Amino acid sequence: MNASLRAALVGAVVGLTQFIIVCWRGDDIGALDALGLISVPYALGFFLARWGRLPRWWGVATAGPAITAAFLIANITFLKLPTNLSLDDWQAGLAFMAVGATSYLAAGGLFMPMHLGLRALTVGGVAVAYLAVGSAHDTIMESARAYRLAHAETPLIAPTLPDHSLTYVEYSEPWLELHYQRDGRGSVYIAVGPETTATPKTACKKSLPWRDFDTEATCRQVAPGVWLHDGRLDKAVYGMSGNALVRVEGTAVTVEDLVGVLRTFRPVSAEELAKVPGN
Repeated sequence: MNASLRAALVGAVVGLTQFIIVCWRGDDIGALDALGLISVPYALGFFLARWGRLPRWWGVATAGPAITAAFLIANITFLKLPTNLSLDDWQAGLAFMAVGATSYLAAGGLFMPMHLGLRALTVGGVAVAYLAVGSAHDTIMESARAYRLAHAETPLIAPTLPDHSLTYVEYSEPWLELHYQRDGRGSVYIAVGPETTATPKTACKKSLPWRDFDTEATCRQVAPGVWLHDGRLDKAVYGMSGNALVRVEGTAVTVEDLVGVLRTFRPVSAEELAKVPGN
């Protein structure tokens, strides 16, 4: 195996290590974890580069993590890639490995002895690949959202609101939230969760799994299986749609309108929802 391929292999292992650390710590990652995210793969890269007998291994092991860090920081800052990853996200794991492999490949092109043309081709090829990823960021993000939604625990359903536009989609396991706007004159907010979350009556009385409402609000049944959370400032109805618990809240709409929305839910595809801005 030639030196460039060995360098790419070292980077792939380092990238996989970073992915495992991110998944292991998840949302609990702190300053020490961030330091470990840098230092552990950095030390591993030095060991593997020397063990793999890479020419000028010290330069490759120094530049590789720096290139990786620069690319990841650019992605977090400008591309807004999701940070809530799990070990089941094999596509994300492959992406981390690809970033590591190309970073160490570029580092090898900078430090390892090779023909000038091959050096330029190696470094330039990695740069072009990174620029291509950046320019296609909308497509990449849409695909990532579609994959995440397709594997969501929550049933993918949405109401039929011909006078409203779906402006935002947010999925925070296991809740799917949909925001609809009607020409600036009113909004409808939908939250969908698995049927195992609660009954409509329980969800209404406890305002769960959503934010607390007016403490003076009352809950009453307004239709079979439909409960109204009626407060001074906000109104929301809770009901079931198939195997999903649904909450519908609106502004500039009547209680009858909210109840009517419950009857219009239909299955939607992950690709359809992924086209809408959100996380």
